[in-house]
Parts: sequence; C-alpha cells; structure tokens
Amino acid sequence: MLRAFSLAMTFLVLPLGSAFADAGPDPGGNAALKYWQAFATLPKFTDAENKKISECLTTPLDEDTQKILTNADYSLQMLHRGAALRHCDWGMSFSEDGIYALLPHAAAARVLSSLGCLRGRLRFEEGQNAAAIDDLLAALTLGRQVSLDRSLITLLVGYSIEQRTSETFALYLPKLDAKTIKDLKIRLDAMPPYGTISAALMSCEKETMEWFIRKVKGTKDKESLLAFLSFVGISEGKDRDTGEKARAFLQECGGTAEGVIKFAEEALPSYAVTAKMSDLPPNEFEKEFKAESTRQAGNPVFKIFFPAIAKVRDSKLRADVRRALLGAAIAVQLDGKDALKDHPDPVAGGPFEYVPFQGGFELRSKLKGQGDKPVALTVGHRE
Repeated sequence: MLRAFSLAMTFLVLPLGSAFADAGPDPGGNAALKYWQAFATLPKFTDAENKKISECLTTPLDEDTQKILTNADYSLQMLHRGAALRHCDWGMSFSEDGIYALLPHAAAARVLSSLGCLRGRLRFEEGQNAAAIDDLLAALTLGRQVSLDRSLITLLVGYSIEQRTSETFALYLPKLDAKTIKDLKIRLDAMPPYGTISAALMSCEKETMEWFIRKVKGTKDKESLLAFLSFVGISEGKDRDTGEKARAFLQECGGTAEGVIKFAEEALPSYAVTAKMSDLPPNEFEKEFKAESTRQAGNPVFKIFFPAIAKVRDSKLRADVRRALLGAAIAVQLDGKDALKDHPDPVAGGPFEYVPFQGGFELRSKLKGQGDKPVALTVGHRE
C-alpha cells in the first residue's frame, strides 16, 4: 500500500510533461483511425445498392437511396470526424510487403466518399445547403488524405474522389447565394494538400524495388526464384500464368539471380531522377522521362516496374485542370463570365471555354480526358 501511495504521489507532484513524457502522440488525433472506423462499419451493400452508390451523381434520390444513407449514417459520422483532423497516417509499410501490400482503404474511400456525395445531393435538394456542403467537403478531404499513404494507386483514388465531389458541387452552385459561395471558396482553399508523385516514387515505389532485391537475394535456387517471379505474369488482375513470362523475364536478366539483382540495382536511381521531374511542365516531363526510359531501355526490371508513372502524371494534370475549373466556376458564379480571364487553364494555358445553357454553363479545357473529350465541368442542371 505504501508503495502504491508513493507512486500515486509521484504523478501528483511531477509536472504533467514529465509524468506523461513517454505517452506518445494522441492516437485520437489521427484521421486514418476515424476513417478505419467508418470503413469497418459500412453496411454490406447489395449489387444494386453498390450501383446506386457508384453512380452518386445521377442515381435517383428515391426511397431506396434514402435507406442506403440511413444505414450508412454511422460511417458518415466517422467520415466527418476524420475530415476534422489534419494529421493522417495510414501506417503503410511497403518495405515489408512490396508488391503484395494491400490497400483496402483505397476501395473503401471510394465508397465512403460516394456516400458523402450522395447525401450531399439529397441535402441540397431538401434545401439543407450548409449540411450538404459539409458532406461534400468531408468527402473531398478524405480524397486528399487517402492520397497521403505514399502510393501511386491512392493518388489516383484521390483524383477520382475530387472529380466526383467537384462535379457534385458544380451541379448546385447556381442555387447558392454569394455569401455561401465565398465561404465555400475559403474552405476549399484551406483543404489539406494532396500526396505527391515524387513522395510516392521515393517511398512506395523505391521501397518496393528494395524489397524486390531482398527477396531475390533470399531465393535458394532457380526454381524458388522462378516461383517468386511468377508475379511477372500477372496482368490487369488476372491469374498468374504458367511461368512462361517469369522464365522469359529471368532469361532477359541473364538467367541468374545475380543478373536480376544487377538490373534492379541499376533501376533504383531512376526513382530519384523521375521524382525530380514529376512537377515539370508537360513537354519538359515527357522529354525528360523519355530520355530516362531510353537510358533504361535494355533493363527488363525497369520495364516491369516503371510504365505506370507517365499515366499517373497524366491523371495529375487532369486533376489540376479540374481543380482549376471548379475555381473558375466559382468566380464566374460570383463575378460573371469576365472573371475567366483571371483563372487560366493551368496546363493548356489561356482561358477556359465558356458554353452557356438554360440553367447554367459548361467550362471546357483544351486538355483531353478520357475518350479524347475535353476535360470539362458542368455548372447547374441542364433543363
């Protein structure tokens, strides 16, 4: 009892900073933990419900949709709690699992953000503009924060979430008064930053290559090496092949583990080189990346690990344009079409094309998106 009393007195007498010096950061301040609660409590949706959620911009706001949102209410609460926190650490370790690292938060973030957009639409239609804006900003924040796990895949997920959220905002901009739009602009400007391509290259991608080298070094013979290299035959989610691609890859590397390691180590510096060029203007990036790809043209490991980077870069450019389109749309809504001269296209240059219609307008970039159509934003509902 005396010992327990003395210990208690120690905590009372010592300054709080000393008593809890080893307590570590408050885990409740990590947005990722709130998001994980949201993901874990998402209802198990039917195929029909998942279709409604994925088509959140156009799905009818009927009784079935309202039921989906009611059942997902707790998850949406956790979405808002996560979005209220600035710090977000997903705890990913690519050096441990390499290419086999799973990203369950990526798919879950798509669903949760779509639910946020869906409820935002419903609330706008019910005249609950403030609550609708909160839902959409929470979904947008999740998109920004999911991109912070330092992987290229979640960067793409973040871009997709921002596109969906921006398009939902744009549909209802004409219904908002000037003060609400100005407040929205302030909150959009205060959004947390995206993850970056350079950070993903120097963490997820580089760590994965280092993992690959360690794994190859750990193989005992040619058969175990081929068994490990079976992932080479995976294409777009399909099952591994019978080993032909792995054998061909190994042969390109000289037929030995030492050859594979040699090419992998020669590919490693390309991550730093590519990271430095990731923010260059489009033409400069294409020129520099082509030069690096040419330099590594005879490296089979480089060919396996590097092709997706240019595609991610293209996705980033489209995301930059879409973000600028929403900013330009807000300016037009506040100050009229002439405001476009102060909101140039960040990629293609010059003003966005303005196309009015009954009930709103469309802004178009010269940059092409999917299907070779211009990247565009529709403001308001077409009659």
